[in-house]
Amino acid sequence: MIACFGDSITEGRPGVTYLRYLDGAEKYYNMGLSGDTLLGLSKRVDQFRNNSVCNEFIIAIGCNDIMLPFLHDYSPKWTAVVDGLIDRGSRPLPRSADFIAEYEKLLSKLADKKVIVVSIPCIGENLKNELNARVDEYNGHLKKLCEKHGVYYVDFNGWQKEVIKSSGFESDYFMPKDTNHVKLDVLTTTFLGLSTMISNKRKLTVTVDGVHLNKQGAKGLANLINKTKAAG
Repeated sequence: MIACFGDSITEGRPGVTYLRYLDGAEKYYNMGLSGDTLLGLSKRVDQFRNNSVCNEFIIAIGCNDIMLPFLHDYSPKWTAVVDGLIDRGSRPLPRSADFIAEYEKLLSKLADKKVIVVSIPCIGENLKNELNARVDEYNGHLKKLCEKHGVYYVDFNGWQKEVIKSSGFESDYFMPKDTNHVKLDVLTTTFLGLSTMISNKRKLTVTVDGVHLNKQGAKGLANLINKTKAAG
């Protein structure tokens, strides 16, 4: 079995999880947790390893380390949500140096495992926004870290950028300020399977809200992972 650790993008709430499109999908554990950060994920990996003999891991984390500080000041409802996530243990690391240092600790703990690391995805489909500049900074360091440790690195962010640019537009739509609308997105995109319709309505290409994946985004990530595993 292969453990797929991540946040809501892995979990697929809202949006679509990439796990459903992986070859031999029944072999994968969905260990995504909405709102999780690198610190929270690292603790969950420790607990999982103590109770599992799983030797393969896919790690897709970092979006919330960059995004939660932004969302904290985005609206009063998001402030309450972010505070709750931090209290839970999903504390963000808003400095790239701290993030990479902690990621290296995680990879060291998994040194005896086969690990695939997924780049941090785009945060908003406007590729010129400040959040995506931060994502690029983090990913530059993360790619070098994977090379240092001999870990497979899946450049999902690069794939997203190519697809968004080829679409001919970069939508400014981003996560709603009212968190109740996120719950509605879970209903429509995760449970009712209307991710493509929601994306088209918002003029988005690979996400349903600028962050969480629609069907095209989920298939794209799964294809990249399938190719990486086939090559390895």
